[in-house]
Amino acid sequence: MQLIKILLTVVILGISIVGPYKAYLNYSPVNDLTINIEPGQTINSAISEFEDLDLIKKVYLKIYLNLNNINFIQSGEYKIDGLNIRDIISLMVKGDTLTHKIQIKEGSTIYDIQNLLENSFLVNDCKHLECIDSRYSFVEGTLYPDTYFYKKGMKASQIIINSHQKLENYLNKEIDNSSFNNLLTKDEILILASIIEKEAGNDLEKIKIAGVFLKRLSINMRLQADPTIIYGLLPNFDGNIKKSDILDKNNKYNTYMINGLPPSPISTSSLSSISAAARALPGEYLFFVADSPSSHHFSKTYDEHLNKINELGLNK
Repeated sequence: MQLIKILLTVVILGISIVGPYKAYLNYSPVNDLTINIEPGQTINSAISEFEDLDLIKKVYLKIYLNLNNINFIQSGEYKIDGLNIRDIISLMVKGDTLTHKIQIKEGSTIYDIQNLLENSFLVNDCKHLECIDSRYSFVEGTLYPDTYFYKKGMKASQIIINSHQKLENYLNKEIDNSSFNNLLTKDEILILASIIEKEAGNDLEKIKIAGVFLKRLSINMRLQADPTIIYGLLPNFDGNIKKSDILDKNNKYNTYMINGLPPSPISTSSLSSISAAARALPGEYLFFVADSPSSHHFSKTYDEHLNKINELGLNK
């Protein structure tokens, strides 16, 4: 009889413990919270970031950790969004940390990318793209436009060097293509592509714009591209090109004053702009003017070009 009482007591105690124990493990303490676990931080300390641990909860945690042979968690940034205690611990044991992303966009400049890195969760060890071991005489325009994923605390150089190599691989493949025009070096392709990127209103007209610039280069006519002036004024461009800017001979990117291409790209280029620069041939047109927010009118002669400008009311 005494044995039965003891067994019954054990059963009752077990039920009284197991129920709350399971309930605690299935309990979701918070919604939409991000926590950062430092190297060497304990599980109790990690849970304490968002949950008050009394003695009973600490006992429950110890039981669970011992039963599952868990003695460490991985450092990093974790997103806790409606997860229960059991899943939170599993997340930290696996090291399933939060993933961030940055997008290197077509048309972005070295100044844009610097700002992008500084406002990310990356460790910026690549200021002004100085981490690139470039075969070019420049680093502007040598990144592959894409979305890149990373973990908090990752070095920016890992993304930047990867992006640079992706562009190199693409260029090598593009130049090996049978339709490559052989008119420009790889450096010149990147420079011209960046001007096309800034000038074109849509992808379909990029090959035609490339043809205009190649035609001008072939007859030693200056490119006269406004975006090159703007780039030379960065990072202090105020949004307005003045007559003095057009006449400025000290701006080495001023293609109204210099002959040929500027000394470097003026932005990151889309693949369509690179393809246009690599494949286009000198065209029949020498001039173009925007006739809508997303397209241009092309002219063979200056008189035709001037007439279109007058028609559009752009001479005022």
